Amino acid sequence: MGQIVNGRSQTVATLRPPVGPPITVTSDCLSSEVPIGGGVRVSTTNPADVSRLHLQEDGPTDTGWLGRVAAISRFAPGSSLIITVTAYCVEP
Repeated sequence: MGQIVNGRSQTVATLRPPVGPPITVTSDCLSSEVPIGGGVRVSTTNPADVSRLHLQEDGPTDTGWLGRVAAISRFAPGSSLIITVTAYCVEP
């Protein structure tokens, strides 16, 4: 019998993010769990802005998963950057 894998997600939406400074999003496992993987999904509310972002980091932390994304040029008025980070966790 295998272990149950729990996905723990955190989503942050930023309206017309500033150019340059990264936006960091983390998702943590429960204190009784350990991370075994994860990932980052990045989207924009305006498809034209997809080329205006850069995924700088996608990787594990001691307690879950981290994603770091920056706008590399100005988003269209009213457009948002949406970052979803998921940590996959199991009971040890």
